Amino acid sequence: MIENGAQDEKLQGFKRSKDPVLGVYRSIFSAKTPVEGQDGGVVTSLLIKGLDEGRFDAVVVVKRTQGYNAQVIGCEDRDEVLATKGTIYLKINVLSKLCELAKQGKRKIALTGTPCQARAARKTIQSLKQQFPDLEITIIGLFCFEAFDAVKLKEETRRVLKTDLDKAERVQIYEGKCYVYVDNQKFSCKIQDLNQAVDKGCRFCGDFTAQFADISVGSVGSSRGFSTVIVRSVKGEELLKGLDVIKAKTGREEIMKLAKFKTERAQKQFDIKN
Repeated sequence: MIENGAQDEKLQGFKRSKDPVLGVYRSIFSAKTPVEGQDGGVVTSLLIKGLDEGRFDAVVVVKRTQGYNAQVIGCEDRDEVLATKGTIYLKINVLSKLCELAKQGKRKIALTGTPCQARAARKTIQSLKQQFPDLEITIIGLFCFEAFDAVKLKEETRRVLKTDLDKAERVQIYEGKCYVYVDNQKFSCKIQDLNQAVDKGCRFCGDFTAQFADISVGSVGSSRGFSTVIVRSVKGEELLKGLDVIKAKTGREEIMKLAKFKTERAQKQFDIKN
């Protein structure tokens, strides 16, 4: 993740100055929209706005399925998007759906994904454009410190929290803790208590804020009910224009702290491997 930074910056195509920790960005703020969703519903609102305005003819999102499992789907209208509200903290491949939609004739596609997925998408787009020159992809990145293996996460929450994750109405990670809501009860533990369930590849990723997205969104740096929004490209700026949103200042220090920590952790892993 760290060694090919210069090459990835060219792929990203953003001709702006680059912050050494947060990457390229044009503005950063906290936001809340009228859509009732996790952390202000910003991602859902952006996807719906893009579909309503004809900016997108399909969007790639992850949807929770039976139990605490998930699958990647393509949505073409607001009702489908609304049905996917909420964050799923599992490792899911989203690029296969992007390629599938392009081959089906979709040309204006939005992709939501974690930092590693946003970066991989930039490279995938270069390949797809050779086959589909008129393809337009917008990437909405999600802050991510680490993602979990579904089977292992269920095992660990059963061990640590004594509860069944498959029965959870909602799962949320906030301020270093994991909250699981089951039968109107709230269970919580420190994220580090679930380390055994973390996908091994996450240790090598040094990107916390999805630097290769057009817009990055996450809860860190914002108060409850709000999302931190980092606008990185002109495309992202255009999508945001006219969005019904309440803005507030964001806690940049908190974001910087986690971003630095993740970068340093990844570098240590590469040093150990080499």
